[in-house]
Amino acid sequence: MEQNKKTVTAISLVTAVTLVAKLLGVIREALQADAFGTTLQFDLYSTAYNHTVYLFTTLAYALCVAAVPIISKKLAEGREPAERVTGNLISVCVVLSLFLCGVGYLLIRFAPIGRWFGLTGENLTKLQAYLRICLATLPLIVLIYLLVAAMQSMGYYSLQGSMSLPYNLALIVFLAFFASAERMEEYVLAVCLAWLLQLAMILPSARKEHFRLRPALRLKDPDLRLFGRTALVTLFTTSIFLWCYLADTNTVSTYGDGAVSGVYYADKLFTPVATTLIYSISVVLFPKFNMEFTRTGEQEYKRYVGGTLGNTLFVILPFSVLFSAFSLPMIQVLFERGNFDRASSAMTAGIFSMYALGMAGFCVLDIINKAYYTMRKTLAPLLINGVVLAVNLGLNQLLSGQEKPGLIALATALALSVGGLLALLCFFRRSKGAFPVSRLLKELVSAAVTGALAYLCADALSALEQSKLLMLAEYAVLGVVGIVFYGLLCWLLGDREAITMMLGRFRKGRT
Repeated sequence: MEQNKKTVTAISLVTAVTLVAKLLGVIREALQADAFGTTLQFDLYSTAYNHTVYLFTTLAYALCVAAVPIISKKLAEGREPAERVTGNLISVCVVLSLFLCGVGYLLIRFAPIGRWFGLTGENLTKLQAYLRICLATLPLIVLIYLLVAAMQSMGYYSLQGSMSLPYNLALIVFLAFFASAERMEEYVLAVCLAWLLQLAMILPSARKEHFRLRPALRLKDPDLRLFGRTALVTLFTTSIFLWCYLADTNTVSTYGDGAVSGVYYADKLFTPVATTLIYSISVVLFPKFNMEFTRTGEQEYKRYVGGTLGNTLFVILPFSVLFSAFSLPMIQVLFERGNFDRASSAMTAGIFSMYALGMAGFCVLDIINKAYYTMRKTLAPLLINGVVLAVNLGLNQLLSGQEKPGLIALATALALSVGGLLALLCFFRRSKGAFPVSRLLKELVSAAVTGALAYLCADALSALEQSKLLMLAEYAVLGVVGIVFYGLLCWLLGDREAITMMLGRFRKGRT
């Protein structure tokens, strides 16, 4: 019981820190929309960012996930073995990233980038310049995330969320006082330099732990080989939404100016709302998965994962349908100003509403991927996520002729949902009772009814001309009412476990 309380407390802290960081990120994106809108120039920036910094961050996060079990295991032997393996992983990965930077610069110079993205002349030159600036962040991002892996292994669970606080604040200041449509290249440079602030946020934790980095290049180290195998699989499985998102942006790039920007802004709203809780839970639970799997048998471990997943889905499902129903007012309140006009809001909202419906599938994939990694099983998550990408690409191809970005986002939501269902079937197929299927069905019914009513309310209110402040108040109240209504439906259907636990914690907090 005491261990569970500590786990919930750690998750609550990580969620709070991550939420603040994500809110600052949304403010940053809102100021960005005001300054740049959904123009061709912002399409160039988002294309460069997606294929460099966004990709590098996802790559580095995969390296972090792969490194945590290795460093945690070495910590059990002592601080020095953990420092040595961390130093070797960082040294090898940074050297490799420098090599990849060199290859990237050659590709920018000689590869037919213009033909790939349909650009010529000045626009192609600008894209190449943005790509060159962003490419230089790869070694820095790799270093940052591997240091985060070491700190997470030592119990600094909130570090991954908190390190983006100064990054977002710095960019908010730049956007508020210096940004304009004519200063796009300066903004690209600011985005890249701001990563140094994320590195600076890690150093106090390392100093507090007296952590000593021991650089080395031990290429024959068995831990390095294990890390390499795990990282390759993890890179694909933990970044499945990124691959779907890149497929979406490439599909809509032929739809005209602004379509790529619409997908970009929808993703930048979807990613914070989807990952704040999901990643906060998984960051805390991933090291605990390792301890639980070591301490108990496989069946008990799967029941532990099933309970965690069931409680997470209970929270995710109502937010999924409410975000989808209220997508237009959310986009209008956050982004509609300056160069981001009513048409930009309508397009971006249509994309975001579809992405939001894929939150549950995204949640299942993330947690079960990590549950598999703990069991040292990588083939199953690799195949499952391969199915997700194949379904997404197939649906994109099927729907591309409609030239509606919202349909392309729906393809991603469907692919994630298919992957989540497949992951549940594979992980729990020989563990009867480990995952509460009847409970999930009740929550799906409750979420569907809640979502239908929310759509009706949003449709009725959309006809009214209202200020953004009034819209914010109205939809905030509707959101709270929707969550309470969802909880009441679950209670009436007999799904009371999570509600009872939350009420119990609330009463203890009051006494």
